[in-house]
Amino acid sequence: MDVRVRPACFHCGESTAADPATRRIADVEQVFCCNGCAAAAEWISSANLADYYRLRSSAGSRIDAAATDFSAWDRAKFLDQQARRVGSALEITLLAQGMRCAACAWLIDRALRAERGVQDASANAITGRVIVRWNPDQVALSSLLGRLSRLGYRPWLASGEAHEAALRQARHRDLMRLGVAGLGAMQAMMFAEALYFDSNGDMALATRDFFRWITFLVATPVVFYSGWPFLQGMMRELLGRRLGMDSLVAGSTLLAYGASLVETLRGGPQVWYDAAVMFVLLLLFARTLEQRARRIASARVDALAKARPAMAMRETALGGQEEIPVQDLKAGDIVRVISAETVPADCRVLDAASTFDESLLNGESTPVLRHPGEPALAGSICAGESARLVVDRSGSETRISEMTRLVERAQAERPALAAVADRVASVFAVVLVGCAGLVYAWWRIHDPSRALEVTLAVLVVSCPCALSLAIPAALTAAQGHLAGIGVLTLSANALSTLARVDTIVFDKTGTLTRPGRSIVRMDVCAVEAPQFLL
Repeated sequence: MDVRVRPACFHCGESTAADPATRRIADVEQVFCCNGCAAAAEWISSANLADYYRLRSSAGSRIDAAATDFSAWDRAKFLDQQARRVGSALEITLLAQGMRCAACAWLIDRALRAERGVQDASANAITGRVIVRWNPDQVALSSLLGRLSRLGYRPWLASGEAHEAALRQARHRDLMRLGVAGLGAMQAMMFAEALYFDSNGDMALATRDFFRWITFLVATPVVFYSGWPFLQGMMRELLGRRLGMDSLVAGSTLLAYGASLVETLRGGPQVWYDAAVMFVLLLLFARTLEQRARRIASARVDALAKARPAMAMRETALGGQEEIPVQDLKAGDIVRVISAETVPADCRVLDAASTFDESLLNGESTPVLRHPGEPALAGSICAGESARLVVDRSGSETRISEMTRLVERAQAERPALAAVADRVASVFAVVLVGCAGLVYAWWRIHDPSRALEVTLAVLVVSCPCALSLAIPAALTAAQGHLAGIGVLTLSANALSTLARVDTIVFDKTGTLTRPGRSIVRMDVCAVEAPQFLL
């Protein structure tokens, strides 16, 4: 029987057909699973962006050869609602499905900047957000989205329901992998404990082999299902001729699993199934925490963007009232907000003074009294009975929209500290593999029975996972926490810069206080019976 392993697609890493598509990329003949991946790789190479394949830590998604129609994104009403005008240009924030690593963000940046009419583009793999600024007279938004789609990155609106559904599905899949890893690790450790107690070799061989085979059955789904993201990442890194964190994780796991299987088959002295499953579990758990930090940070920004209501009560020319979508408001419209309602646009107060809670906008916990002619900004809450307002700016031109864009841009920027960590981890991975090889050779000469376990320990203990995961997760979590207490970071490097600050000047005290009051001290003056005081 002739069994042949089909090569993986150079672009997405999936299996290729019996007669795969081929293209010459960087003077090397490569195979592809479909014409879509082949066309993407061809364009990347022709645009002098082939370094993407060398730098990436995980491959792109498989590309549907059928073109997606984005013409609806060019409609004037859609652009008025979702994009912001910056001079003669427009700017929009997108979420790119499939952006998994810093190399993906690098490719998106350069691919969009290479398009005619694009003034600026910024992508961040941590948040998955892409900010594009383009001249609509020179290039259509649909053309830019088509370019992203043909590269394997599906664009979504930052608040789109379809993207939210895709995120929920991905979270469910990740939790399933983590759950299988957790259950498998507990069972593997339980069976391994019996083997550890038999350090003197008193256990019957049949009983020992029974525990080993049971542990093998438990460890297999953990390694190949729960650990699939690492295995997939390793294949893609090897295809790109680059060692990264996934290669170390998957290599260490497969080494422990494969060596344990060999020892089980030949009745060797030791197995390491428990090490393989625990390694997968701990790293999956670390990635889950990192993704949770990203979601919290993004949710805080989304909450800021959603602070405005969906509908507004506008006065008609005949003196009546009509409820309309907020995006239909125009300068000069008169709106009415009642107590506890949110102001839908940047307005000015008409007729009578009213009180507004502006804590979301400026941190002031005490409501502010606004007199006729004074501003009442979108996102503030009417704290009085009702207010009659005239619209000055609406939609993407409001101050809260500007704040949201500033925070999104800060999140979309790649922090310098994270970029340094990625470079260090990549170099460290190569050095670590070399050291592991030397360790194995030394122990193979001096004590062959311990060569494998010592080499495995070197790979597992020295894996740069903490460096690669901790810095992006810490920065993202810090930005999300600050947003939750009302402090918005407007630069990706703000936190690292803050460490060098020794003096801070505040222009007011409102942002330094918390809402609510408490009794600090009681002074009794000219009262003979203080016990009657409340």
